[in-house]
Amino acid sequence: MVFVVVVGNLYGQTNIQQVRLNPGGSVRLNVFSQGATNYVWLRDNQIIDQAVDSFYVVTEPGVYSAIAYNDFECASMQSNLVEVIFSTPDTQHSLLKFCELSNPTILDIDIGVGDLIWFSDRARQNSLPADAPLKDGVTYYATSISTNLNYSAEVFLDACLDIAIDKRVDAVEAAMETQVNFTIVVSNKSNVKGENLIIKEQLPDGYTYEDHQLTSGRYSSVSGLWEIVELAPKASEELKLRARLIQGHNYQNTASLIHSDPEDFIVDNNSSSASVDATCVKVYEIFTPNNDGNNDTFVIQCIEQYPNNILKVFDKDGSLVYSKKGYDNSWRGFSNSNWTIDKSDPLPAGVYFYILDLGNNTNAVTGWIFLGY
Repeated sequence: MVFVVVVGNLYGQTNIQQVRLNPGGSVRLNVFSQGATNYVWLRDNQIIDQAVDSFYVVTEPGVYSAIAYNDFECASMQSNLVEVIFSTPDTQHSLLKFCELSNPTILDIDIGVGDLIWFSDRARQNSLPADAPLKDGVTYYATSISTNLNYSAEVFLDACLDIAIDKRVDAVEAAMETQVNFTIVVSNKSNVKGENLIIKEQLPDGYTYEDHQLTSGRYSSVSGLWEIVELAPKASEELKLRARLIQGHNYQNTASLIHSDPEDFIVDNNSSSASVDATCVKVYEIFTPNNDGNNDTFVIQCIEQYPNNILKVFDKDGSLVYSKKGYDNSWRGFSNSNWTIDKSDPLPAGVYFYILDLGNNTNAVTGWIFLGY
């Protein structure tokens, strides 16, 4: 008399057999003996069932066998043995994502338990070294040395964060004291959420900070750090930074990603620069047309290099008092506006606002000048 072990649609027969099942599984054991009319089933040599049927469905671990009886109550020899083993369930199963570009290893698996030995198989027979590379879509198994509890982790290598920085400026050429506007766009090009992003955006010595606007996070003009708590996949955030050109050595402004969770291993697009060509134009803010030979006209340095310039000057009430196309450093404080009643008298001393268009498709130069006598 022998067993035929049936597991689903798989059949196998042997004199001694071991069957391993997952928790909650079952296996049907069939016994054949010619002339038998009833059977006694045993587990670990203890009778568990007396039945007419020649099969028994096993749902508990143990060593199973059977004895067959005929109508004359003659017993057969005890059948061959079948040991049914249920695998120990994992106490914790984790899904872990890594970036393939980071070359993760077994050592990088962190499920909050520190004394684990990792294996390549559920039976935990083939242990893995700490530097064994992880493979995409593979489940790894572990046992705690101290508690003997089992764990498993399914690994995916598709979690590569890709943060891109793009920076633009609205003027490629500008004069001293001209206001320029930088736009910095931070985009998440990946399908992975980015967290705790830090972008370095520090104005070089050729600019002074004026103000900023942003769509998310926090920016400090002192530290030059833009912090974004979270950036969803395929999302972007924007920082607009307004600055003024001053005398300096560096007019190239660079924004760079310096931190992210997870780490961004695609570094080619982690920084972007925008620069302004600073011209020699400089507006002298005080002039005193009193015929003493010093500062008698309103002087703009290098204005002769921009013959298509247009200068407009307004009083404190916003009324136009002077305008000239192709200004040539000749204004002595008299109004040429049609709104001025007596143009023979010089304008009163005080502060005036000017707009200077250099005529070269760059941002207009604006500011205040003091007219004195």
